Amino acid sequence: MAFNPKAWISGYLKKKKPFAIATDIFFIVFIVLLIIPGTRKEFSSLLIRLTSLPPSTLATDEQYNVNKAVNLWQLYDQKDHPVTFGKLNEKPVFINFWATWCPPCIAELPGISELYEKYKADVNFVFVSNESPETVKKFALKHDYQDLPFYFSGTVPPDFASNSIPATFIISRTGKVVVVKRGAARWNTGKTETILKQLIKE
Repeated sequence: MAFNPKAWISGYLKKKKPFAIATDIFFIVFIVLLIIPGTRKEFSSLLIRLTSLPPSTLATDEQYNVNKAVNLWQLYDQKDHPVTFGKLNEKPVFINFWATWCPPCIAELPGISELYEKYKADVNFVFVSNESPETVKKFALKHDYQDLPFYFSGTVPPDFASNSIPATFIISRTGKVVVVKRGAARWNTGKTETILKQLIKE
């Protein structure tokens, strides 16, 4: 017997309740958005953003001081000028390792950007990528992140080692790592602001 699409749809609508139909449609749209290359990254980022939680400080016995050798770690700014990490940690530091192709990285950037606007005068925000400056510049223009302080480096000190990105570290002005978060987080929260305000006062 040949498949009859109209009959199948008619039977489906008779058997299903409105809520069940709406649920099925939502699920189909959800799958399609995840499959289509043009929407996959943005939709995945949105889902991650909606489900991410605020970070927590490390327990006192888990906090650690970065090695003094980290001050010699060399990065490059957007104009390809070399900058040593020691020039950046005169204030509390918020350092985020990320990439333009990484949905969790993209998901948390809006929150970090908002945090940056509030605390850029008192905290050094450092966004580190190993991609080319051209790639990051195109991404920043597309998403209106031109004001964020992007840096580039092909190496990562052991103190900031991570098997995945995004990876974020918040460091006091004395060099103590108080927050380590691997994976996306909701950064623009009262919880994070309390951490930063405390570090600014120290």
